[in-house]
Amino acid sequence: MPEDPQQAPPQESIMQHEVRLVRVQQHFVQAACSCGWVSAARRSESLAAEEGRDHAILYDGAFSAEVFEG
Repeated sequence: MPEDPQQAPPQESIMQHEVRLVRVQQHFVQAACSCGWVSAARRSESLAAEEGRDHAILYDGAFSAEVFEG
């Protein structure tokens, strides 16, 4: 019997998106997600944060504004 296309996929098959900011080469910050997505390295921490927040919102994920050393 075919599956209902309107039915959501099982919870365990949905990829989790946890986005955080990572400092790169001392002067740059980039957003990185647990799904493998990485933003461009930015001098502006606020721009990298905005891109990371947008990715988290788009995929219903979590975002941390704390900058980690990479």
